[in-house]
Amino acid sequence: MDALRRAPLVTAVAVATVFVAVLVTGLFAALLGGGERLVAAWAGDVPVSVYLVPGADLEAAREAARRIAPGRPVEAVAPREALARLRASLGEEAGALDGLGEDVLPASVEVRTSGLGPAGVRELAARLRGVPGAAEVDFGGAWLERIATLLARARAVGVALLVAVALATAVLVSNTLRLAVYARRDEIEIMKLVGATDLHVGAPFVVEGALQGLLGAGLAVGALLGASAALLPRLRGALPLAAPLTRADVLPGGLLALLLAGGTALGVAASLLSLRRFLRRA
Repeated sequence: MDALRRAPLVTAVAVATVFVAVLVTGLFAALLGGGERLVAAWAGDVPVSVYLVPGADLEAAREAARRIAPGRPVEAVAPREALARLRASLGEEAGALDGLGEDVLPASVEVRTSGLGPAGVRELAARLRGVPGAAEVDFGGAWLERIATLLARARAVGVALLVAVALATAVLVSNTLRLAVYARRDEIEIMKLVGATDLHVGAPFVVEGALQGLLGAGLAVGALLGASAALLPRLRGALPLAAPLTRADVLPGGLLALLLAGGTALGVAASLLSLRRFLRRA
């Protein structure tokens, strides 16, 4: 700790570098985790609709759907009710439906999918194609597939960016810490002359790097927690489907612990890099 106080500028630069790296990583992970949670919530909010051919037995279709999806709410929607729902959804434009017969829309069976992710909804929709009289099964699959694909690509890009940011941060911090090592070169050379091992000489620098990394990561975690506390309530108010989104969804405890450990590891790696180069010359 005394060494950290003797070189406050070096310490500040190293801590700030780790802070930025951990903050960027945490923000990306939080956005990705929140996006996956919202996709799961949206998938559960949209029912799987089985549209029936004209003349199909609606009650038989409902019973078949219940057998296929046991324990899930199943609702039979007659053509008249489907038309009433469409009128309600159109609001002031409902007059465009005047003159249409009550059976213009097909009968359907709706199965609620709360708690299922996109993959589970997709699998359930495939099984519901076996409902007697089923003409078409709709579950919003197109947009769910696009969002799921986008999240998968974002995850792959995030891993690549994480590796690049970690390497760049380690190099930047190691170059910064080399200044501290260089400032104490006389002390290190004297210790080497009296027989001190590389481990004995380097241990204090490694500890300093770990403390700097932990401090930078701790500040980043604090900033992430503060941002989530300020922004999540606004997001839930602006987006009804985000109502179930909690801090644990975007910043789970495991992620916070990983960010702290990663920041500490960056500090240790940077110290080893800077120290190894100097000891080779010593």
